[in-house]
Amino acid sequence: MEERKVRFVLAKLGLDDHSRPLYVLSQGLRDAGMEVIYLGMFQTPERVVKAALAEDADAIGLSFHTMHYVGWVGETINLLKENKAEDICLFVGGVIPAEDKVLLEKVGVDEVFRPGTSMEVITSHIKEIVKRKRWQVAPKQ
Repeated sequence: MEERKVRFVLAKLGLDDHSRPLYVLSQGLRDAGMEVIYLGMFQTPERVVKAALAEDADAIGLSFHTMHYVGWVGETINLLKENKAEDICLFVGGVIPAEDKVLLEKVGVDEVFRPGTSMEVITSHIKEIVKRKRWQVAPKQ
């Protein structure tokens, strides 16, 4: 039986208009065999979580080029919890200091990708984390 492709919602929250990372990441994820639901820029946590639920997504990817990520990520995590969707992986990327990477992972982000991370590392980590989470929530037989 063929394993389902990773379904990945990709977006930028708020007024951050640095779009190039989204384009590069969406192509890299597709090249790695994932299905990308590209929401683009100027999104809200509500729209992103709603799209992830509607699309039966395995993961959400948020890209940040501003320092407003802590509040946005917290709001996104809260919405996933409210919708009983903690099985949806949350990935964050962008200009994020090392100490904030640790903080974000403690509050529930599955992985933080900082500048310079190769596409190979990003895609392999996403696939592994999604696979692990699918296995954890798979129905017991």
